[in-house]
Amino acid sequence: MKNILSHRSTCQSTSAMKIVVWCLWFVLWSFEQISGLSYNQPNLDPYATWNPNAILFTNSSMVGANPRGLFIDSNDSIYVVDQTNNRIVVWMNDSSIPTTTIYGNMSKPMCIFVTSNGDIYISDYTAKNQTSRWSLNANGSIPVMYGSSSCYGLFVDTNDTLYCALYNEHKVVKKWLGDNGSAITIVAGSGSAGSTSYQLNNPEGVFVTADFDLYVADYRNNRIQLFRHGETNGTTVAGNSSLHFTIALWGPNAVILDLDGYLFVADGGNNRIVGSGPYGFRCLVGCTGMAGSATNQLKGPWNLAFDRHGDLYASEWSTNRILKYVLLNNTLGKCSSKLITRI
Repeated sequence: MKNILSHRSTCQSTSAMKIVVWCLWFVLWSFEQISGLSYNQPNLDPYATWNPNAILFTNSSMVGANPRGLFIDSNDSIYVVDQTNNRIVVWMNDSSIPTTTIYGNMSKPMCIFVTSNGDIYISDYTAKNQTSRWSLNANGSIPVMYGSSSCYGLFVDTNDTLYCALYNEHKVVKKWLGDNGSAITIVAGSGSAGSTSYQLNNPEGVFVTADFDLYVADYRNNRIQLFRHGETNGTTVAGNSSLHFTIALWGPNAVILDLDGYLFVADGGNNRIVGSGPYGFRCLVGCTGMAGSATNQLKGPWNLAFDRHGDLYASEWSTNRILKYVLLNNTLGKCSSKLITRI
């Protein structure tokens, strides 16, 4: 019995040591990565859950109708596109009330992305279909890309390359921002609607990893496509035509990833947000099966983003709301945040 107890004690000590080592590794990794990422990718438990009853963050009284564009930076500043009033409303550094408003040469702004140096990229739904760079400390903007149609998804990777999902042209293009004369190139889609591995049908949200792999919310094909860096044939990782059954999607609008590379999808047609993990996909919020404006319902979620606490935000174009879902349980996140606080 004494040997058994000793063995158990040793195993427990070893397990505890592994957790401490893992947490220390995560903290060091976080400090190495934080300078390169402007958005939040939380470290989540396999069984992490969010309160199904949302907090109303803001509505049409502040952000107008159809507030599609949403971005939360690593300082928890929240940027929301106000198409009605042609402006961007900003809540700085976890503020509960708007602190800044960006006006200027905008005409129905659609998408927004903020880089780690504070540059703000906004795509316009105009005749010029332009994407411009703004600064919080400047009154004007600089056009960085003109498209033949408007961007429905926008992303800037760590190599300073801008990605734009051209909804009406069924493709995703990119342009390096280090040179105004750099060419616009196609990275996904053939330019004609289709459902093969190299085609897209009305792409919307995009997400690019640190390895430059591209995830696309392929709206009309009801799937999420993964295009590995340098490859033109995509792999379906969620929705229709998956090699392995994942989860049924209907008109996905946006996709983001957590720290471990698991997917979170705004499943617009099904009025819910779903997520993946080591045990597959599951519905996270808006799981009533009915569209609506109650606190536990969604209606046409368009975009989603994490804050640094792991709370999940969603924009709704149907009900003109920005909703906040509070993370209820996350041991891994608590482990890492405590160590960061002590350091």
